[in-house]
Amino acid sequence: MSELANRLAVTKGAVTQMILRLEDKRLVGRTPNPDDSRSTLVSLTELGKEAYHTHEAMHQAFIRDLSSQLDEREIEIFDQCLEKLCRHLMAE
Repeated sequence: MSELANRLAVTKGAVTQMILRLEDKRLVGRTPNPDDSRSTLVSLTELGKEAYHTHEAMHQAFIRDLSSQLDEREIEIFDQCLEKLCRHLMAE
């Protein structure tokens, strides 16, 4: 959970709560780490993999649709805005 917390920049408690909710929805499963009894491995279930692939397809369709409506300069400006937004959110 510590590695997930670090990657997501949240507390271990927040990750635990997220994982519990995802487990309740049968999207992830937890197993003891065979190499380190102090840690737990989290993995997607088959349902979780389906949900991930569905989300990814929707995301790609959104990007394709957005790209078809913007010219090259607008896409560049949009990318710059997203980068600034991400930097701002990560700084907080």
